Amino acid sequence: MAHRTGLVLACVLGSAALWAQEPGSQAEQPIEAPARLVDLTETAISPMQMVKDVLHDQKRVFTFPVRAVRGKHWEPVLAIALTTFGLVALDPYTEPYFHDRSFNTYKTGALRGMNSTIAIMGTPAAFYLIGLARHRPHSQNTGLLAAEAIADTQILTFALKQAVGRLTPSDIPPSGNFRDTWFKYKGSVTNGGSFPSGHAASAFAVATVIAVRYRQHRWVPWAAYGAAAFIALTRLPDQAHFPSDIFMGAALGYSVSRFVVLDK
Repeated sequence: MAHRTGLVLACVLGSAALWAQEPGSQAEQPIEAPARLVDLTETAISPMQMVKDVLHDQKRVFTFPVRAVRGKHWEPVLAIALTTFGLVALDPYTEPYFHDRSFNTYKTGALRGMNSTIAIMGTPAAFYLIGLARHRPHSQNTGLLAAEAIADTQILTFALKQAVGRLTPSDIPPSGNFRDTWFKYKGSVTNGGSFPSGHAASAFAVATVIAVRYRQHRWVPWAAYGAAAFIALTRLPDQAHFPSDIFMGAALGYSVSRFVVLDK
């Protein structure tokens, strides 16, 4: 029964945002926004176009830091980098709190990683399918753009995990060395290590798409980012990630959605 938790959360988020678009609601009123953010007369994106967009996104995703440093986004990039370095330095002091206590229910209960994955993946599907059933291109496109954002972040986090090979906290024995964690992981190809958190990246990627495209309703960004933060933070007691892994994953998820997927 526990695996249903993720599906329930996904359907709730999708249904709530679609409810906000009922006839007569604020969502029916014209507002000014970039083309792919909020366009109530938009044409539905096809799933095939979404796949093509994922392929086209990769150059922008992997060159974003260089473009950001040269352009107007260098300040947030620098802030993210400095914060990540700071959290990495603090990991040996913060992680033992979770490492040396029993949080076994996070590995087997309703908040385990599989359920959070279902919630993340199910949310775009809920938006797309409910929007398709109700003939709302805006909602269908929200689902496809969120799926595009997940694909982009997963490709990026896969490459970074393989490059840095950081040990997960659960790989470190009691009283082990929490500083010597880089380029040590010898897991499978599909699971390259701890840094950055793929769950956090995908959760915030989906949240950003929803928050931006439904931002005319003030509660939607709060609900979307709140759910994403909750999902991301469950990875701490699970000993799947260090705090710095989660922060970097969240930053990547937001950046990919906001400045690649939605900025076209």
